[in-house]
Amino acid sequence: MERITEDQVSRLVRFVLARIPDTASVEGEEARRTAAALHLTAYRRIAAVRHHRDLTPDRTTGTELSSTASWNLLVSFALVWRDHPDFPADAAVETSAFGTEARLSPAA
Repeated sequence: MERITEDQVSRLVRFVLARIPDTASVEGEEARRTAAALHLTAYRRIAAVRHHRDLTPDRTTGTELSSTASWNLLVSFALVWRDHPDFPADAAVETSAFGTEARLSPAA
């Protein structure tokens, strides 16, 4: 997450939120629920990324994996609209906190 700049975070967040329709603007119960779920998911992922970035370096150990997964989910949301003229290609970069060996194993 350290290599992702604050500008990249802001641009990706703006792009993703601008693409998710407002629940009041969609027709049908299913469409409203889908829009609400997308908003909820996006806002929670944004909060996880911003929370991690606001912590002092000595307190980020427990939030690194969650914020990395949250960032990657936001990137995945953005990639749905990768053909959009405002797509922030330089901000929509996945990151990984996993090492090259035993990626899912707990630290020893």
